[in-house]
Amino acid sequence: MLKGKKVAILIGPQFHDEESTLPRDYLQQRGARVHLIGLDKTKLTGKYGRVSLEPDKTIAAVRAEDYDGVIIPGGGAPERIRIHEPALQFVKDFWQTGRPLGAICHGPQVLISAGLLRGVTLTCFIGIRDDVQNVGATFLDQQVCIDGQLITSRTPDDLPAFNEAFAKALAGDVVSDEEKELSALDALELAISREKGAQDFYAEMSTIVKEESVKNKFSYLAAIEEGHFLHLSDLYKQLTNGRTPTVDVRQNELGKHRVSPDITAKEAVDLGIWAEEKAYEFYRHAAAKSKGGKIKEMFEYLAAEELEHKRLFLVDKAAAQGGRGHFQWATHFDIPPGMDDLW
Repeated sequence: MLKGKKVAILIGPQFHDEESTLPRDYLQQRGARVHLIGLDKTKLTGKYGRVSLEPDKTIAAVRAEDYDGVIIPGGGAPERIRIHEPALQFVKDFWQTGRPLGAICHGPQVLISAGLLRGVTLTCFIGIRDDVQNVGATFLDQQVCIDGQLITSRTPDDLPAFNEAFAKALAGDVVSDEEKELSALDALELAISREKGAQDFYAEMSTIVKEESVKNKFSYLAAIEEGHFLHLSDLYKQLTNGRTPTVDVRQNELGKHRVSPDITAKEAVDLGIWAEEKAYEFYRHAAAKSKGGKIKEMFEYLAAEELEHKRLFLVDKAAAQGGRGHFQWATHFDIPPGMDDLW
C-alpha cells in the first residue's frame, strides 16, 4: 500500500513513547520507509520510560523534499523541537510541499512556533486548545481532524484513527472511485477543466460583489487560476505532441454557472473553500499516482497552491465574524508580483 513512501517522525527529549512508535510500526508494516529524526544523534528515552530510541538521522542531515510525509508526536519533545530553528525550518519547508503532515497531542506546539496554523482547523490535546486558537486556528474535539494536508489527533487513544487517516493521505487515497481510475493524462485534462471553471467563477464574482476588498480577492484568484490553466494546458500539449485538451466544466463543480445575480460574498467564499479542498485532494491523489517527472511536480505544486487558497478563504471568513483577514487590509505594498493592476 505504501511501498516507496518515506516518512519522517520528529523526536526529541521526552518524546511520547506510543505516539512515536505506534505510527512508525503501522506505516512500516504497510511498506513505508520511516526515519526517526532527532535534533542530534543522542539516544532518547520516552517520557514514560517505556521506550528508548536512537534517531536514524539528525534534522541537519535531512531535506523536506526527501519525504512524502512528516509526523510530530506529542509528549515533552515538542517543547524542545519548537525552539530549535533548523527543525522549525524543516517543518516550514515541508508544509510548502502540500504533502501529509501529522501532529498528535502536543505536536501542534511546533506548528504554532512555525507560524503555520492561521486559518487551519485541527484537534490536539485539550491543554493546548487555547494556544492553537490564539494563533488563528479552529479547534475541534474529535478523534482525528483532517484539514487538507494536516492530520491531527488528541491523545494516544486516538492513534488507530490517526494511523489510518495518515496512511490514506500518504497513499493519495482521498478521492472518488471514479477519479482513482483516471490515468495521469486523463487526470491532467480534468484538472485543466477545473482550473478553467475556477477562473471563470472567480472572475465573474469579481463583477458581482460590492465590497472592494472581496472584489480584489476574487480578481486575484481568477488571475492565479488562469495561470494554472495555461501552465497545465501547455504541459498537456507537450505530453501529447501538441494536442489541445478538451475543456469540460461539469455542472456539479465550480464554474461561471454557479454565479447568480443574488449570490452573496459569503456563499461564494463557502463555494471557494469547498472547491479548493476538493482540488487539493484531487492533485494530491494525482501526484501520488504519477510515476514522476514534470507531471508529478506540477500536481504537487498545484496541491500546495490550492490548499493555500482555501486557507486564505478561511482567514477571510473568520475576519467577517470579527478580527482582520489576509485580504481585508491589503495595501499596494502587499500585492503579489504581477498583480499591481488588481488594486
